[in-house]
Amino acid sequence: MNVGTISTRYAKAIFQYAAGRGEEERLHAEMKALSEQFTAFPLLGKVLEDPTVPSAEKINVLITAAGKTPSDACQQAVRLVIKNGRGHYMQHIALVYDKVYRKEKNRTIIKLTTTEQADIDMQKALIDLVVKEKDKQVDFAATIDENIVGGFILEIEDFRLDASVKNQLNRLRLELVNK
Repeated sequence: MNVGTISTRYAKAIFQYAAGRGEEERLHAEMKALSEQFTAFPLLGKVLEDPTVPSAEKINVLITAAGKTPSDACQQAVRLVIKNGRGHYMQHIALVYDKVYRKEKNRTIIKLTTTEQADIDMQKALIDLVVKEKDKQVDFAATIDENIVGGFILEIEDFRLDASVKNQLNRLRLELVNK
């Protein structure tokens, strides 16, 4: 089995367990914090892969990384993953949990990157254009990046539209180099 399949199965099962307990929202925040810890501390992944580290220590490390007082659902999820020998998948499980959570809660993420602040009317128009379902919730993030020179970068879930001047210049440069 591959990482994606295993991580997705665990993330879905963990979501269902947390939802049954009414802790899916809190667990979402804990899983997000946990996935950030893997980025901040690369040795965390190495500890989980190390067969000489006892399971109890792996569980304690993950529970500590999830936050000050993790929910029961978080603690049970970590114990299950470690008990089944899947600790090295924990970062992927935490990342996939975010996708499962957003799908189940009918939420979508829109990220807009421009060279200057996008006004509220443009943000609302973009949300209305992208989201056809009235009950869908949108997490909108607008960022400023002067390195894109001009234009914009729009990300909706896994879709990315790069209409930046920087991207267009890079494409032109590649065309000229390849001729």
